[in-house]
Amino acid sequence: MKYTNVLLSSVIVLGSMGTLSTASSSFHTSDKIAHIAAGSTSVNASTYQNISKFEKTISSNKIVWKGDNTSITANILKLDAAADFEQNIIDTIAVTHGKEKHTLQMGDFEVKLLDITSIAQSPSNEWIAIQVEKSAGSNLILVNLKTGKYTIINERLEKLGKQNVETISSYNWSPKEDIIAFSYGNTEKSTLAIYDTKKDSVVYLPRATNYISTGLILWHKNGKNMDYISEYPSDQWILFRYDTGSKKVKPVKRITKKEFQQWFKLDKYPTK
Repeated sequence: MKYTNVLLSSVIVLGSMGTLSTASSSFHTSDKIAHIAAGSTSVNASTYQNISKFEKTISSNKIVWKGDNTSITANILKLDAAADFEQNIIDTIAVTHGKEKHTLQMGDFEVKLLDITSIAQSPSNEWIAIQVEKSAGSNLILVNLKTGKYTIINERLEKLGKQNVETISSYNWSPKEDIIAFSYGNTEKSTLAIYDTKKDSVVYLPRATNYISTGLILWHKNGKNMDYISEYPSDQWILFRYDTGSKKVKPVKRITKKEFQQWFKLDKYPTK
């Protein structure tokens, strides 16, 4: 449970650093949120998508994530002259899927990458999502396993005019299509969106309120609904549900830290 506990703690700390300001446009929804009760219903794993987990191993010069037929290998370069937290950076990322192998050169990136924190493969096995840690926040890289072409979601959003895309904190592929839901922002604000790899387009979810952070995103197996757990207000967590048909979000229940851990077990992070 090492990774679960670490990430859960980081999510809670991240949220506690933020401040909340309620927009007038979200008044009615916020009023509804204020009246929903904390639930004690246990997590129903059969509702949610099945996520294949990759196993992570670390050595002095490599970070390796291995799945059934896919592996991600990051080669580490030591920079003695750099600050302590940036002395060990990722030099290349090799993506291997069956007989296909593609290498991402980190010299092409605008920032230094320090670690690979999670991996998730799309249902068609055509795409891999790589969450990478940088000195401030994290990037989400989507790699086409056939062509080797990749998209950095942070930069894609910035090209669309979005600002403060410091980190992609949570994400997951739809179980039915090669579309990926993710949360982005900084330590004070979290926004959710869905990226379609075929259309190269982004759909932004309506904000039920001013989320400080989002700790988890899980699709229902039917691919029509998506649940996510966001913080509002500081240190208080709510389960929200998004309907892809109506394109509406509704609050479902308040979540305790203990309940959050049960949902978190369904996500892609290793439990070793």
